[in-house]
Amino acid sequence: MNPPARRPPSDPEAPARTLLVVEDDRATLSLYRAGLKGLQGFRILSAQNGLEALEVLRQEVVHVLVTDLDMPVMDGFNLITKVSRLYPQIPVIVMTGLDESQHLNTPLDLGAVRILGKPLRLGFLMEVIRTAVQAEAVGVIRGLSLGSILQLLSWEKKSCTLTVKAEAGMGLLYLNRGEVIHAAYRDQEGFRAVYEILTWDHPDIEFVETCRVERTIDTPLTELLMNMALITDSLGPDPDAGPSAVRS
Repeated sequence: MNPPARRPPSDPEAPARTLLVVEDDRATLSLYRAGLKGLQGFRILSAQNGLEALEVLRQEVVHVLVTDLDMPVMDGFNLITKVSRLYPQIPVIVMTGLDESQHLNTPLDLGAVRILGKPLRLGFLMEVIRTAVQAEAVGVIRGLSLGSILQLLSWEKKSCTLTVKAEAGMGLLYLNRGEVIHAAYRDQEGFRAVYEILTWDHPDIEFVETCRVERTIDTPLTELLMNMALITDSLGPDPDAGPSAVRS
């Protein structure tokens, strides 16, 4: 599915770049809009939830997205997964209430997301936005992996159910306080299912804010992701090899 066509800025005098800020708190959003006016060469757009942001993205060419996570209607988790699939060229900056020591303030997989802890210093945010644009200019590979999404959910200690869709089919991942506790794919459950789903490239992901299953997986997420990396490496270049080949 190709993303909807978006209209370029019609004014030749308009700023060269467009920044979209997504924040549900009106006071905070007004602060960002006022403070970020110091970003020379940027036009600043805003939205109050993920659904509004997607509507903006359908109509405008956006070069950088800054988003909160906890929002009504559509939260930041759903937004960044949809942006990753439909507009993978857009760098995403996520604002979170996490202490910086919990995520080390480093990019996630593929450089797709930068995590910034609140409260944000506007000067630092502007620096990160400028850096994101420079990375875009030199063609940094974008797109958010499923592993990155799971790491972000783990940092936020989210409990939810993920519906993961790819060419291989549809799978379910169940998280309790940020840890994967169960997975299901076709007739597979538990470890076999989670390792199968983790092999899928850039799937479509949907979230439901509930997790109502019994735990079948006790392995911490970090270990699951490390195991998955080892499995992927062990498959080597053989295109016919599948994850089950090393798990049977």
